[in-house]
This record gives sequence, C-alpha cells and structure tokens, in this order.
Amino acid sequence: MHIHDGVLSAPMLAGGFAAASGLFAWSAYKVRDEEIPQISVLTAAFFVASLIHVPAGPTSVHLSLNGLVGILLRRRSFVAFPIALFLQAALLGHGGLSVLGVSTCIFGLPALASWWIYDGMSRRGERWRFASGALGGFMAVLLSGILLAFVLWLSNEDFKRLAQFVLAAHVPLMIIEGIITGFAVEFLARVQPDLVRGGGVQ
Repeated sequence: MHIHDGVLSAPMLAGGFAAASGLFAWSAYKVRDEEIPQISVLTAAFFVASLIHVPAGPTSVHLSLNGLVGILLRRRSFVAFPIALFLQAALLGHGGLSVLGVSTCIFGLPALASWWIYDGMSRRGERWRFASGALGGFMAVLLSGILLAFVLWLSNEDFKRLAQFVLAAHVPLMIIEGIITGFAVEFLARVQPDLVRGGGVQ
C-alpha cells in the first residue's frame, strides 16, 4: 500500500500532512516513558512486516499488521506509523517522503478503527477475543485498501481502474491479516493480558 512520490496531487499531499500532523500531536500528547518500549517494538514490527512484497499485477501486496498495532497501541498508533513509514522511504525506497502524511492516514485511521472494533467486542467476554482481533485485523486492511483506492482515484481519474485493482488484490491479505491478528491477540491475552485489555482503556 505504499505510494511513491509524484503520484498524488499537491492538494492531496498538503491535506495528508495536515491531517497526519494533527493526529500525531493527539497521539503523542502526554506519552508516558513506560509506553515508549511498546511503541518502539510495534513500530519495528510494522516496519519489518511491510518489507516482504508479493507482486500482484501492476501493484504489490504485503503484510502491514496495522490492525494489530491499533489494538495494542490504541491512540498511540499515530506515533508508530509515521516513524516506520519515514524509515521505509528513506532507507529502503518503499514509498515516498512527499506522501508520508497521506500514507500515515491510510495506515493509521484503519488502525484506530480496529482498536474501536476490538474494544467494543471485547466487552462481551473472553470468548469474543479471537473474533474481535480477527475482525479488527480484517477491517484494518479493508479500510486501508479503500482509502488507498480513494486517494488514487481522487488525485487522477486515470488511476480509477488501478484503484479498483489495488482494492481487489488486497482481499486475500485481509483474510490472512485477520487470522494472524486474531491468533496474536489470543496469545498475548494469555501471556501479557495488559497489552490487549479492552473496555474503553486508552
């Protein structure tokens, strides 16, 4: 889901940076020292998960784990994503620096949605833990794909067919990420339950 420089229009880039800056400020507000190690580990996990690209026609797909990041970091997710995306662009050439704001929103907003999904479903009891994690992971990829397709289509009418293909190419990934996130949440709840606590905890 990485976007390269020169693809999006200038207004889209400006809007992306404005939105991402505001969300980053909200996310980083009063971050505690004890939260930094967890943010760092999940930033690294997101960075590594995105490195393996599988070609899919004119685009490629890869794990992102943004749903899992959202469930574990909650509103702190918007600290992790811009750092990881910047390092991917600067060190590896995955994506562009000018689209950093838009890319942060594409991964970060669905991560927040996955947190809200998990938080709401986890109130029903432990038997909903795997399902809530799986649905959160699935929806994170689905919403990221929709946002990516939307910004491509909005920036250039010629990208409309590509945007549709990109969304379709990510359908198998939605299922895979849902399963991975569900199992990860189930495992972490057994060994480190504070990491996946729900019920409105921020």
